[in-house]
Amino acid sequence: MKVSVIALVCNVRDYLPQCVESILTQSFQNFELLLVDDNSTDDSEQLCDQYAQTDPRERVLHLTEHRGVSVARNTGVKNARGDLISFIDSDDFVSEEYLAQMVATLTAYQADVVFTEYNELDQQAGIFYFNVVSAAKGEVYELTAQEAAAMPDERLPFRHGCYVHPWGKLAKRELYLQHPFIPDLYFEDGPNSLRIFLATHKVVGLLRDDYTYRIKCPHAITQGTKILKGNMDLLQAFRFRALDMLAAGVDPTSFRAELLHNLQTDAGKLEVANQTDCEEYRELQWLLKLMTQAQVPGQ
Repeated sequence: MKVSVIALVCNVRDYLPQCVESILTQSFQNFELLLVDDNSTDDSEQLCDQYAQTDPRERVLHLTEHRGVSVARNTGVKNARGDLISFIDSDDFVSEEYLAQMVATLTAYQADVVFTEYNELDQQAGIFYFNVVSAAKGEVYELTAQEAAAMPDERLPFRHGCYVHPWGKLAKRELYLQHPFIPDLYFEDGPNSLRIFLATHKVVGLLRDDYTYRIKCPHAITQGTKILKGNMDLLQAFRFRALDMLAAGVDPTSFRAELLHNLQTDAGKLEVANQTDCEEYRELQWLLKLMTQAQVPGQ
């Protein structure tokens, strides 16, 4: 089966070479690399074109205006030529065995989706976090759609981010065609990952750390008026997930601790920004009050 690796590109000129090089040196060779340029303004778009001219496995799609990650991912999926989709953020990178391990696991277990662990690189602090114990590396966990949708599961040695992020996964292209990312929504990854899981018959977790996630520095979404949209989108994303879980008969309490953490964190950001006299802050406080009354575990 052919894999379409989709990398979204938006002003990542300093990191793009490492990402692209890590993909082009994969031991698994039956893939294409689709670079989706979301109207970059830092010469990333020119760098994409240069790559495409030097390697026939690469193609570039330029969006004529900045549309955001959901539209960019959906555009990549629609134009992909592979049977399988793997998203890799253009400021991250992978080991040379990343695709080979993912494809072999998905094939051996006849799964629709395989997700994996990841390492973290905090370049600003000069710290690299290894998140898989060597003795357990390579272990595989088979999950039904319902089990995957009910994550996180404390019995499994995976962090919650493995289930939510679109990167660190390999899935059948038809799943993303049937369940596209929601446009114009921050935190769009949670609702999409949940729908992808619910549409499968089997999900496999592979305990490897061939993907390295680069910890991003704080940016504009945490400042000024954008924080307000971010808060409301966070709540909207949780509501999408909760409604899908209820409709599918999956107990949504599995992510209540995550919701509590996000509510407290975002309320704190608004307090620091002195933006408490607004609808967003009142909504956060109302939900925190309800969760306090319900004595949510982990509070």
